[in-house]
Amino acid sequence: MKIRSVQDLIWVIVAIVALLLIAVFKYRTYRCQNSFGVEMNARRKALKIPIIPPGWPVYHTDDRYTIWTEQKVKKGHGFKLVTYDGCELNLEEDHYWFSSKKLQDTVLTMDYLYPNSHRKIDSATFTFRQGDHEDTITRQKADSILAANKIDRDY
Repeated sequence: MKIRSVQDLIWVIVAIVALLLIAVFKYRTYRCQNSFGVEMNARRKALKIPIIPPGWPVYHTDDRYTIWTEQKVKKGHGFKLVTYDGCELNLEEDHYWFSSKKLQDTVLTMDYLYPNSHRKIDSATFTFRQGDHEDTITRQKADSILAANKIDRDY
């Protein structure tokens, strides 16, 4: 490529800078995405939030979240969503199923919000849904519901 004028040189420099900025943005956005999976299970146990069971495949991932699911619908822990903004964790959401049917009418959900630049403290919320009825419950109530249904809690 032969540069014929100052204007051509400026366009080449602008193009190179733009490509570098795109590369830096993509690196900053995706660099931590692979560190929020099973390799983080020890931290999850310490925080008393559900782990990602070994063998669970990634169902979907993009630059803001990753979803893991149990391969076969069954009773117990069946779904985990982890949301993030670059290297900053935001939320983990877990679903526990109460039957092996494809359509679940009873689900216990745990949402764990991480402290980050938008939120100074963490919090865990448990929701129990049966059909059209949904209640926010305590961790103790969630534990007893799982125990009564013979579902292992993995947190």
